[in-house]
Amino acid sequence: MSAEGKDALPSQFGRYTLTERLATGGMAEVFKAKMLSTHGFEKLLVIKRILPHLAADKTFVSMFIDEAKLTAQLVHPKIVQVSDFGEENGQFFIALEFVDGFDALALLRTSAQRHVRLPIPFGLFISIEVLDALDYAHNARDNEGKLMRLVHRDISPSNVFISHRGDVKLGDFGIAHAQERESKTQAGTLKGKYGYMSPEQVVGASLDGRSDIFAVGIVLAEMLMGKRLFTAPNDLDVLLMVRDGRLDRLDKYCRDLPADLDKILRKGLARKLSDRYQTATEFRDALSDFLFRAGVRVGPAELGKIAVDFFDTSPEAAERLTEHCKRWDLRVAAPQSAVPAAATSSATTAPRPNVEPTVASPPPVPTSAAAQPASRAATPPPRPPLAAVSPPSPPEDPVDLVIDEDISDISDVGDSSDVGETAVIPGPQAGAQADPQALAAWSEMLSNPTLVGLDQYEAPPTTGVGRFEAISPTPTTFTSFNTPPPQPMRLPKPGPPPPDLGRFVPAAQQRGADAAGDLSVISPMRVFADLAVAGDTGLLRFEIAPHIKEVYLVRGSPESVNSSLPAERFGEYLVARGFIRQSDLDTALAQLPHSSSKLGDTLVALGVMRPLDVFRLLSQQVRERVMEIFGWVQGHFSFFRGARNPQEAFPLGLDTFEILGAGVLTLPYEFLERRFMPILDQRPRAAFPPRITLEAFRLGPTPREVWGMLDGSRTLREWMSRFTSPGELHTFLRTLYLLVETGLAQF
Repeated sequence: MSAEGKDALPSQFGRYTLTERLATGGMAEVFKAKMLSTHGFEKLLVIKRILPHLAADKTFVSMFIDEAKLTAQLVHPKIVQVSDFGEENGQFFIALEFVDGFDALALLRTSAQRHVRLPIPFGLFISIEVLDALDYAHNARDNEGKLMRLVHRDISPSNVFISHRGDVKLGDFGIAHAQERESKTQAGTLKGKYGYMSPEQVVGASLDGRSDIFAVGIVLAEMLMGKRLFTAPNDLDVLLMVRDGRLDRLDKYCRDLPADLDKILRKGLARKLSDRYQTATEFRDALSDFLFRAGVRVGPAELGKIAVDFFDTSPEAAERLTEHCKRWDLRVAAPQSAVPAAATSSATTAPRPNVEPTVASPPPVPTSAAAQPASRAATPPPRPPLAAVSPPSPPEDPVDLVIDEDISDISDVGDSSDVGETAVIPGPQAGAQADPQALAAWSEMLSNPTLVGLDQYEAPPTTGVGRFEAISPTPTTFTSFNTPPPQPMRLPKPGPPPPDLGRFVPAAQQRGADAAGDLSVISPMRVFADLAVAGDTGLLRFEIAPHIKEVYLVRGSPESVNSSLPAERFGEYLVARGFIRQSDLDTALAQLPHSSSKLGDTLVALGVMRPLDVFRLLSQQVRERVMEIFGWVQGHFSFFRGARNPQEAFPLGLDTFEILGAGVLTLPYEFLERRFMPILDQRPRAAFPPRITLEAFRLGPTPREVWGMLDGSRTLREWMSRFTSPGELHTFLRTLYLLVETGLAQF
């Protein structure tokens, strides 16, 4: 070791000779290495070893071992292979296949520098090969034959490796998640690069293979655009773009795509899981079929040949590259008016000009047919006309074709294992090191979750008091079940915006409310449901003296929650949960008067928290604050239509119906028992047609099943007697309460 603590290369590491440092991440460092044996045997490998200061950290060592075990079971020609795993002088390492070439990130950077976009067939071929690897990984089985349910979760250009001969391999399964992994992934730990996440990954939802499909769609879009798809001045804005599936940049920079290909790409980038390709096979075959219909066959040899010209800086190579692009590109010249410059982003397929490409001469038909479906005949059908388009010349504004901040300045954002495995890595890449304090806090939150899993219901408690006893000390407050079922609030038509209401004004002093009511008659759930159905925007205030909560709604969904209790503010929430220290919060609050940033932005700027953690925790906190209101059975509410939050709020994109579904799962058995006790001999009946889609609560089939059972033929007492399992009874009562309070059932 040198004085700086780094190896003086070449150096010996067990039976391997380390010859070159390729990359350094937050968890591991990567070396090019040789393995020597008798009779002059020599093999090039990549050694990925855990950093010395993490060798004593059991969490990181366990993650590293998991990676080795996981990746070793993936044997596929399009996945970087593991050849060895071990420990040398207290340092764990993985020996990986050496890919003699470059990664897709280097190819995109070079494309930007040359002002030449990668021709469409090559971007499609690379994506097809990656999808083929994912098709294998998503359906892989472990050594015992059990389906692993693997999700890569870190598809990005820097993890797509291309050899000089044009072979494409997917690497770095270091943060992949399998159903039975020994080291469970912490919900708050940054996994994947921000701009290559899926919408469901950003919000912390459960992931399956469709998340990887979205990421492949991003990589494909960037190869076609020559630019980053999701990019913004700060990471929080990038997360918002991904969460909302905003394809503004695709609309702007890919107007010249053939219409069929544009439709395929947008389906891969659909925000809703149900609108996306459901398997990697579907996406792969759609791209292959497009190439087949276009009469184009491309394989490793062609990719390797054009890559040589991209990386060769000689004048001869530039001429060859120009000729290559003329023959291979399939772009059409779309009119500027085809897609408005200010097109709104959408995850659905945007209208495309009905323009089919035309061509004077076809591109060469290489011998490799790797991209052609095996089921096709050897001779392709008559090919539709294709455009022979010259490679774009440098524009007046070079940024138009340069991968500006998008790709030319990408760093490997953060996962501790995020280091490459290929031979050509453009410089060391520093990853963000996980904060043990934050990991411990996440572990505690996962072991004692505030939200009950949507598919798990605990049995009715036999002792103790309900969660909301402190707020409602007597059962006599549940008067709404002794009266006719509450009707939806009749809200007046929108009027002029209300005056500045100030914060936390008692109900007796409020003026100009568009609607108000007693929470013992109309439940908070009913209030939220009515406003969500109406899509109202405004301030919803709840008061149970001396406690006041203000919920700002945007189109019926909560944007932010203010509370009269200082302990319920976001900063105090982070400190109480152990995500930050009090000193960190004090520093951030001291900075706020000197900047226009919000607390979350300031915490990120100070390096105290990561953007993804801020995003998820803020969403979680708002959800929790709203769901706590569902247990209120005393007090008053008032709604001020059109009132806007005077403070800029981070757009959370929360769904009121999903919160209602999650919130009902937090209600204890005693709460429901007292709620239903006065009306045991009344008959519940489903409201038809339902004003809310039963699936909107995201509770699986249970709400629809219970709703379908309620035909008015049985009393509630009779229904309850049919459930012999306490857990099933609790589930039924929770679901019935949700249906009644959202207007989907009545007595």
